[in-house]
Amino acid sequence: MSTTAIRRDDFDAILVSELETLLEGERRLKRLYSRLRKRPHLRESFLEELAAVQCRAERLHAVLNPCELWGPAPAAFTTPNMRPAA
Repeated sequence: MSTTAIRRDDFDAILVSELETLLEGERRLKRLYSRLRKRPHLRESFLEELAAVQCRAERLHAVLNPCELWGPAPAAFTTPNMRPAA
């Protein structure tokens, strides 16, 4: 399996860009949400935007916290008083 090395400066720039994109999405959601009462036809647009922002946030979370991809550790690895099976 090959991996691509990324410089720390590049990673930081990409991270900042992703965070700015998420912030812009949040602002769009706030604007759309405030208009939903008067314009119910915007509901579909709001839900699409919400799904896109959630997906982007989840991907960013997975990159920043890769160990959480597999969920919590099995109980056998987290039990403080492990004893060998008899």
